[in-house]
Amino acid sequence: MTQSTAARAGRFHQGRLSEERPQALDAWRITTDDAHVAARVADFLGGQPQPNEGGGGLVHEVLTSRESVRVLMNGPDAVAARMLLWSRKGVVHECNGSEFLSPEEKKGQSCGCPSRIEDRKLAARDGRGPMPSIDFAFRIAAAPVLGEFHFMTSSWQLAAQLSDLMEELERFDGPAVCDLTMELVVLTTKAGRSVCYRKPVVTVLGSPNSVAPEPPPTAAPMPAPAPSAPRRRARRTSEPTAPSIPESTCSVSVDTGLLRRAAQVLGTTDHQETVIAALSEVVAGRQQNTELARLREHVGRIASIAGQALRDRDSSLT
Repeated sequence: MTQSTAARAGRFHQGRLSEERPQALDAWRITTDDAHVAARVADFLGGQPQPNEGGGGLVHEVLTSRESVRVLMNGPDAVAARMLLWSRKGVVHECNGSEFLSPEEKKGQSCGCPSRIEDRKLAARDGRGPMPSIDFAFRIAAAPVLGEFHFMTSSWQLAAQLSDLMEELERFDGPAVCDLTMELVVLTTKAGRSVCYRKPVVTVLGSPNSVAPEPPPTAAPMPAPAPSAPRRRARRTSEPTAPSIPESTCSVSVDTGLLRRAAQVLGTTDHQETVIAALSEVVAGRQQNTELARLREHVGRIASIAGQALRDRDSSLT
């Protein structure tokens, strides 16, 4: 899978850094080095261009109001996928799930990864195996002239669906219209704790001549009727209330020193990218004194990956 060499207009992100805390977002965040691109993105997707203080290395960011963006993906080459295992020295394992992609002397040889994705996840969680590294290249369907954007993810859910996605993209002679969505997942753990996260989903819709660049706007809510003359108060009956959904934008307080060391191991450039590379889900809640324990309980990836690489230097990470 070879992506286009076109200059990148910007990047899509599911989170950002807020007051030194990784923060999951409800809507797409877009970063770019081009002020004009930032302004046009805000015009089409909502939000305001602002200096990028949320990580990612680019100058401008736009916190859009869209959890789903319609994009154009140009065939299977729009997707670059590999499996990576990092150490302090960099990448120590790069494969496609069945064969090595590097180094050159091992390229094409069996990589030894398990065939079942559940076994691959366990190996990655224990620091013994690689994690997905998927790079999507696309243009915003409503404004393709802005250039090519990228979204990078280590989502196991997307990794499991890649073969089907590639087959769908292969069917089109030219770009396919897709929805790139941050889908909300809400669940309850065995301990009864509410957990939420946003998983990335790519849905292929059709060709540009059969699908609108953007879905029609949601109908505005009907205005409330004007108050009428007072009447005799009716006896109020109790009605069942729907369970509330946990707030999906959540900040997680973690040890920034640990994150910096994990970034060295993972080869990432900021805290937000480190968390995305190391976690497949974001733990909700604001009990900050237990957040690190909850991260280890539900995912355990930052601690296990950093611990494997650094246990000879700092036993406190394990």
